[in-house]
Amino acid sequence: MVSFVEYLNIPVKIALIIIGIFFVIQIIGELLEFKGKVVPEIVKVRKYFQRKKREKQEAAQTLKDVKVLLADVNAHYSADNIAKRDSWMQWVNDRAVTYDTFIKDMGEKFGDVVKVLEEIFVQSSRDRIIDFATKVSDEKSMVSREEFNRIFKVHKKYEDFLNERNLTNGEVDIAYRIITDSYEGHMRNHTFVEDVRGYNEE
Repeated sequence: MVSFVEYLNIPVKIALIIIGIFFVIQIIGELLEFKGKVVPEIVKVRKYFQRKKREKQEAAQTLKDVKVLLADVNAHYSADNIAKRDSWMQWVNDRAVTYDTFIKDMGEKFGDVVKVLEEIFVQSSRDRIIDFATKVSDEKSMVSREEFNRIFKVHKKYEDFLNERNLTNGEVDIAYRIITDSYEGHMRNHTFVEDVRGYNEE
């Protein structure tokens, strides 16, 4: 300390007075802190050194955390892990190709099933219309108004189905004409089953 004072070229008495004042301030700071007061670092140099020490420890801990993080990153991107990741990605790609093929095959099979169901619907509708036309062509056959209503609905669905698919089919045209003519005759003559048996009378 004396050599430092000599280096600064300060008279010894002044230096001793400054040092004495410094120590008195430090003692006052210790007393104030002991009583629970908050004191600045200039009044208590020990706080300054404690803060520097803490900052140094925190810097060392941060550096240690960064090293651990770098080690984890290096381990994650090591050759072994990259190979495992590539292998997993290849497995995922293979599964995707397999599933795409499966979905495509199922789509084709589903299309075939839909086609068969459509053919069944068309054929069933035709058969019902033609069978009903055969039934009503016999004037002695007893038919209800409800039977006509049902067959009209079947014919409408059949025609809508063909129109949606831009298909034309004249197989039931004559049969449907026989049905409409028969319906008009029954309406004119009041010869539906319910009319003949008197179910429509008040």
